[in-house]
Amino acid sequence: MTKKYKKIFKYGELTKAILNHVIDSVLAGYTAIESRRGPSISDLIDGLSYLLTAVKKASARNAKVLRALKNLEKKEIIDLVNEDDKVYVYLKDKNHPKVIEYSIKSLFDFKKKKKQWNGKWFLVFFDVPETQRNKRNYLRKFLKQLGFYPYQKSVYLFPYDCEKEVGLIKKIVEGAKYMKYVIADKIEDEPRAKVFFDLP
Repeated sequence: MTKKYKKIFKYGELTKAILNHVIDSVLAGYTAIESRRGPSISDLIDGLSYLLTAVKKASARNAKVLRALKNLEKKEIIDLVNEDDKVYVYLKDKNHPKVIEYSIKSLFDFKKKKKQWNGKWFLVFFDVPETQRNKRNYLRKFLKQLGFYPYQKSVYLFPYDCEKEVGLIKKIVEGAKYMKYVIADKIEDEPRAKVFFDLP
């Protein structure tokens, strides 16, 4: 196996990319949200071409994606269903922690792309006990991954309303039970936050 191949397919990367792609498809209305169906396997392969460039043969690409899908199916996150000579991917449980986690990321990314700022700031702050520092560190890391601005050590802000998303975070991140949500009309050091979010 080449170094390039190892780099592209490091452990879990393809599985994460597939789950992201399926959830993005559903949230974007790819098919009826009620059925929670994502793309077919052929559509998945096309959409993940940037991750599959090291695999030259179509059969190898199909096998790689199928193995990742089977892994998600075993974890009861998705269902694979044959319809009209195609295999479609369904989200089996929309309340599965992994589905919620990846849905949250997609929703935050969508809000950032729309850039509909009303001048308010939406802050989360938390005081996780020192005895649970691992949970605190994970919460900080997760908020950064979602695109929050680290305003202070345990205070993070976002320029778009995210109360529902914060509620979802509390469901899947144990340390988030210590988190509070605040809406502010004005903050100090606002220019820095605007630069971070590329706001006018």
